[in-house]
Amino acid sequence: MSKPLNAEDETVERELAQFWLAPGERLLLGLPPIPAHTAARIGPDVRVPHRPLGDVPELDLGKDHWPLPTEHVTADPDVDWVDDRTVGCFAVASGPADAAIRLADHFAHSRGQARLVVSDRRVAAVYPTKLLQKDPQTVFTTYAELPANHLTALDAVFLGNSLGVPPVVRLTFTDGSVLHLRDSLSAQRITRAHTRATTG
Repeated sequence: MSKPLNAEDETVERELAQFWLAPGERLLLGLPPIPAHTAARIGPDVRVPHRPLGDVPELDLGKDHWPLPTEHVTADPDVDWVDDRTVGCFAVASGPADAAIRLADHFAHSRGQARLVVSDRRVAAVYPTKLLQKDPQTVFTTYAELPANHLTALDAVFLGNSLGVPPVVRLTFTDGSVLHLRDSLSAQRITRAHTRATTG
């Protein structure tokens, strides 16, 4: 493992290495939880906030007290969502079965407690199993898992119109769908992911 970016990054990397990666599997990117709304554009339909369309596990997270995203997010959602801190994830797809929406469903459903993980073998939404059962036998449970070759690009991009907003993580999939996730360390994490992918 390379040097952690901060204490939270160290915890995320250590837990995924210990409890999620299979033998010989290499972690490329592990994001911490993103406690914010998920938004999506599916064809012409803008969903702010997005509610799951596919199968998701049963969870009891209590009542949602988060403020709703502001109306300006729907004006040009592909860009404007970054300027609203209540939105942490934005997916763009042509249909609800596309990879970005399958993953976004879980971030929306878990209120950001499921996290995105990318390895040299797979891309997935990973839940702490304690959210799913009272006495878990495992630390993590995986959903919406895709083979890594379904991912065509992984980068950090600047979006939005506000000054000082850091770049976001962007995943592009073979079906044309795109998933964006807010992360203050996105540039460093993506650089590290590319280094890991090329150095083995």
